[in-house]
Order: sequence, then structure tokens, then C-alpha cells
Amino acid sequence: MKDNYLSYFIKIAAILVIISLVFPFAVNYFFSNWETSGTFGDTFGALNALFSGLALSGVIVTILIQKRELHLQQIEMQETRKEFLMNRTTNLIYTQLDRFEKALSELVITHNTIEYKGNDAISFLIENKELVLKYEKTDEQYKEEMKQSIIKLLNIYSPNKSQIEKFAHNAYNSVEVLKRLVYKSNLDIEEINDLKKLFFDNIGFVNMQVVEMISEVSENELEFLTTEDYIKNGLDVGKLHRANIFLKSIKDFYQLNLTSDNFTEHKNKWIHNCGDQA
Repeated sequence: MKDNYLSYFIKIAAILVIISLVFPFAVNYFFSNWETSGTFGDTFGALNALFSGLALSGVIVTILIQKRELHLQQIEMQETRKEFLMNRTTNLIYTQLDRFEKALSELVITHNTIEYKGNDAISFLIENKELVLKYEKTDEQYKEEMKQSIIKLLNIYSPNKSQIEKFAHNAYNSVEVLKRLVYKSNLDIEEINDLKKLFFDNIGFVNMQVVEMISEVSENELEFLTTEDYIKNGLDVGKLHRANIFLKSIKDFYQLNLTSDNFTEHKNKWIHNCGDQA
């Protein structure tokens, strides 16, 4: 755009210069005798108007160029500010990622006097997961298999209640900071989803499976277990309830697909849940 303005100015200036060179000869041609040459001085003043027009056009072109450059500077500043915000948000997300991974590394699960810690604890929990499918089963068969699966997992989770609660609370704090960054930033929805995906991709699918698994067991136990089942297996009712308050929040945000249509709705829910801390 700046080059266009400059080319226009050069063309106008060239035309005016040509006119200024040709003008004296034209005047001399038409006013070559002494009787009419007295008007030469008057007509020569037209050159002043031409050069004044040249100067004015130069000023106009300069203003247009400066206006364009100012607009480009504003765009550059906006992009720089946005890049700074993106980098700052990304750094904060990696900080929370480190906190989440630290909580995972400190998770200790004890079963049959054997202690599993960190990745070993996660692997042990995954190995003991039982996938119960409803396909081609009667309701009675499905409910019985679900009950046995939940009892097996509760026998692992319940003795490790304090460790699971500690992990759930620390992991929850990290994800809550992530939510704050997501809902309080001015980033585009695509950038927000990229940052959210970055966080959970680094956590890892397997680790998130454990979060989902413990949460689902806590949610399903009252549906599939009876009072007799708790008594028979020496289990306490709702022992994972406190841990699930944190884990369910993590699970729901992990599974949430944010769009431009639902972002405001979920943001308002988050603000409502946070209250004065939002």
C-alpha cells in the first residue's frame, strides 16, 4: 500500500514537472511579440499553482502513508500482545501439568502387602480394570457382572482411600487452574481447545483412564450394590465419595468439548461454582 501511494505521487510529480518544463515554451510561443508578452508574467503564475498542487499532493500522500503505517503498527501490537498471552498461558499450563504429574508420581497403592507407587500404581490399577459390556447379555447378567467388577475394585480402592483422596485433591487443583486459564483468557475457541488438549495429552490417556475408572466406580456402586453386598464383602458405603467430588470434576472437564456455542454457558457454570473465587 505504501508503494502504491509513492508510485502515485511520483507519477503526479512527473506530470507536473513535464508541464512546468513545457509551459514556458508554450507561453513563449503564444506570447512571442512584445505586444502580448506583458501577460507572460501573469500567466507564469500558473506554475505556482501547479507546484502548490504538487506540494499538497505530497502532504496528502505522506498522511496516507503514515495512516497506513499506524494501522499496521496497531495490528502488529495486537498480534504481539496475543502472542505474549498465548506464551504466558502455555507456560502456566506446563506448570500445572508438572503439579498433576507430581501428584501421579506420589500416588501409592497397597494391595496384599505389596506397595505400588507412581507409574507402577497406575499400571496396577489399569491391570485390575474389568471392562463389562452389556452387549448380548440379559439385564440380570449385566448387573451381576457389574456388581462383581465394582466389588473387586472397591476392595482395592477402599484400603487406599487416603492416598486416592490426596491424589484426587492435588490433581483437581491443577485442573482448576487450567479451567481458570481457559475461561478467563481472551483466546479464540480453537486456541483454547488446543491448550486444553495439550494439557490432557501430556497427562496421558492411561492416567486419565484411572481417573475415569475410580470416578465411575464411586458413581455406580450405589446402583449395583445392595446393603447385603456391602456387609458380605466388608465394604463401607460411599467410601470414595469425597475423592470423587474432585475426580468427577476432572473427568467432566476432560470429556468436555468446548465450542463457540457452548463456551459462555460452561464459563457461567464455572463462575457460579467458584463464587467469589472466580
